[in-house]
Amino acid sequence: MEYLGNVILPDGILPGAKVTWEKGRITRILPDVCKDTQDLPYIAPGFIDIHNHGALGRDYMDDTETTLGVVAGYLASRGVTSAQCTTVSAPVAQLKDFIAAYRRYQEAPKEGCRYVGIHIEGPYISPAAKGAHPLSTLLTPEKDGYDWVLENRDIIREITVAPDLPGMPQMITDLAKAGIVVSGGHDASEPEDVEAAAAAGMTHCTHIYCAMSTLHKTNGQRVHGLCEYAMTHDSITAEMIADNHHVPPLLAKMIYKAKGAEKACVVSDAIGPAGLPAGDTLYNLGAGEDCTKVRVEDGVAMVEDRSCYAGSIQALDQMVRNLVFDAQIPLWDAVRMATLTPAQVVGIAEECGSIAPGKR
Repeated sequence: MEYLGNVILPDGILPGAKVTWEKGRITRILPDVCKDTQDLPYIAPGFIDIHNHGALGRDYMDDTETTLGVVAGYLASRGVTSAQCTTVSAPVAQLKDFIAAYRRYQEAPKEGCRYVGIHIEGPYISPAAKGAHPLSTLLTPEKDGYDWVLENRDIIREITVAPDLPGMPQMITDLAKAGIVVSGGHDASEPEDVEAAAAAGMTHCTHIYCAMSTLHKTNGQRVHGLCEYAMTHDSITAEMIADNHHVPPLLAKMIYKAKGAEKACVVSDAIGPAGLPAGDTLYNLGAGEDCTKVRVEDGVAMVEDRSCYAGSIQALDQMVRNLVFDAQIPLWDAVRMATLTPAQVVGIAEECGSIAPGKR
């Protein structure tokens, strides 16, 4: 099997090339096969969405294998070939139910995108920066423990936590040792909290500039938060919701200039209304009595009282377009931020994320 086109590589575009594959693996990339490249299509790696909550009216917290299949099909239709299922803060029993449903779903080969693990977003987040997460479900590691996370470390690939919670440095240390990517976010951290978290093993941050500690005054002194730390430290990679709402184009350009395509990745943070026509419907973020009601207005999801955003309704293909056409980021870097960089963040870059012999 083969494709002919302009191949998007992590550091540029290879015009007029041929990509061949056998048995699901890329075998060769042959350059300069076609000299007339103007009308050739682009050949890009499959997108990798490491932070999404659902689509087509479905939320992963529905705890059903049907939901997982529906969302997998939608993601594939938007060019996403690998994804992490992301939870929302909920009672631990409900989170365990979803984990059990995920295990059942993964028992047999499925159509659509492949799920490569679970991203636990909350409940270990700060009440002061909870965003759309339900307050009643939030936990602290010092008081509530986190054994259930460690017990499922084979499929929990990433977790979002607030560095300022009591007992968090030890939790980060334990999770990092277990091979789980620890991401800071939904926090109200002081500089010492962020630095302790990074020293303990935090390597990533969740949707930068959104529900994240930032420049503020403590005892009359201006101090940084997680946002500034992540923007200036190469040890921390950063998610960006490039939907032109959570992160408008100028801010996307600034993040790109500070972090580079190697340290910033695009995530959809898409929720249930993604892929559905606009309307006045209220949707659930999460499931059960603790879920948050959200609405869609002007192309973005908001909580029912309109006090904050509640996730995006765009997929990664549209976000790549936003980065290229609105933030003027080079196509190959925009694609890298939706492919190789997220693959590297969650440790699957040997399998996917770029067009190279041996990869999927």
